[in-house]
Amino acid sequence: MNGFLNLLKPPGMTSHDAVKYVRKLFPKTKVGHGGTLDPGAAGVLPLLLGKATKFSSYLMDLPKIYRVELYLGIATDTEDSSGRVIAKQKPISLPLADLQNIIASFQGEIEQVPPMYAAIKQKGKKLYEYARKGIVVERPARKVHIYSIEVLDYFPPERVLLEVECSKGTYMRTLCAQIGAILGFGGHMSFLLRKAVGRFTLSQACILDGLDLADDVLRAEQALLPPDFPFRDYEYLLLEEKEIKKLMQGQFLPWPVLRTKTHVSGKPVDEKILPVYTTTREFVGLAKWKLDQTAGFYLRAAKIIRT
Repeated sequence: MNGFLNLLKPPGMTSHDAVKYVRKLFPKTKVGHGGTLDPGAAGVLPLLLGKATKFSSYLMDLPKIYRVELYLGIATDTEDSSGRVIAKQKPISLPLADLQNIIASFQGEIEQVPPMYAAIKQKGKKLYEYARKGIVVERPARKVHIYSIEVLDYFPPERVLLEVECSKGTYMRTLCAQIGAILGFGGHMSFLLRKAVGRFTLSQACILDGLDLADDVLRAEQALLPPDFPFRDYEYLLLEEKEIKKLMQGQFLPWPVLRTKTHVSGKPVDEKILPVYTTTREFVGLAKWKLDQTAGFYLRAAKIIRT
């Protein structure tokens, strides 16, 4: 099996648990996931099967949409409701317009310090492994991008329901803690639902209940998305067989030659990833534009799944 499974992950299940279960359904198939989702959170978890696992790093780069509840007045060591309370301050009711303006100030590029209870590694260990031993390590701030942030509802004085579209590497619980700090009350994330990862949306997500393996196998097979699914909104290339063979052999294809022999959607941009198809629309894999200062643009293979 080769393709993607848009899984609706329930709360209480880790991303690794989801991968492990799908491996049980398809024991001869390689399975991975396209971006960790907190165990306590629910929502879209793209799973990669077979040759599609080659695209893991590209799925990590996709923008994400979250529905998140900020709870004001209580800060925790994990920045979510599972953690130990480290500070309390009774919040006051705020005018909705003032709250919206403050929260809107987080739109754009911001810096975040990853929480100690995060899965990223530092000095060979995951941060949460240090945290569980009571060790706090220094973490450099990272730049992330908030494409949009909207107050969906406000239940004063504590609860604020938000919808956030953001770049990879954005921590919703850290965002909640940051907003709480700016408001002066402290805060933590009390609820999280991931609504979308790129083209993978909640409305199309597949539910595997674990009650009957045969039923879940059938559901997964019926819900399997093709290997080019995440890239169908991208600019693309239709290449002739001889150009495809050159790509597969590691050769570079100059833009002037491609422009006269193939269908290219859009113009070259340095480092841009494009899905590549045959002239009969068979998906071959991903290629990348590169700019040489003297020779100009050329195309090179990024991830090819055709054999």
